[in-house]
Amino acid sequence: MGRTVEPRSQHSPLRRAQAAATRARIIEAAAVVFATSGFERARIEDIADEAGVAYPTVYKAFANKPALLTAAVTAAMTGGEDTDIERQTWFQEQLDAPDAETQLRLIARNARRLYDRAGRLLETVRTAATVEASIAELWQAINDDRVQRSQTTAQRLATKTRLRASIPSTARTLWALTLPEVYVLQVHHGDLSPDQYERWLADLLVAAIPA
Repeated sequence: MGRTVEPRSQHSPLRRAQAAATRARIIEAAAVVFATSGFERARIEDIADEAGVAYPTVYKAFANKPALLTAAVTAAMTGGEDTDIERQTWFQEQLDAPDAETQLRLIARNARRLYDRAGRLLETVRTAATVEASIAELWQAINDDRVQRSQTTAQRLATKTRLRASIPSTARTLWALTLPEVYVLQVHHGDLSPDQYERWLADLLVAAIPA
């Protein structure tokens, strides 16, 4: 029996580029809707309208709301780069800082930039984790990654300065002070601007970490 050959147009570079652009537009729209409406109140219809696509197009690209939220928060946290946070330039920059204070201030800068993009989405993930099992797994994975990055950072800091506490305790301090919930409370529900949050966090880290 001969092999069925699909029309070449279905696999053309133009079609693939169009599909990728549509997917990216849906992810951007989902980020807006989830950040403003939360997980439970967000509707696929609203995401389709925001993206300027038909309702079935969203379902064709993503099977359900948890998959959409996962894609949206992943894109926001990585800045759209196709690489893990640990391998991105800004994370390596803070690890390679020449001294502890510079590293700590880069941590504050990076937290601010990350949460400018993803803070409200991460809050959506955190609250949705209590009602949706797949989102709970996503939130656990995000937290596990933050714990690992904090441990890596604490180990690197220990090579540059005498720490006030042990490396595990320092890692926990870094993890706690850079929680996304703190950014959301300070900036979106408090009276700090993102710049003020960055300065506040940097000064707090410099006061809390080195001996």
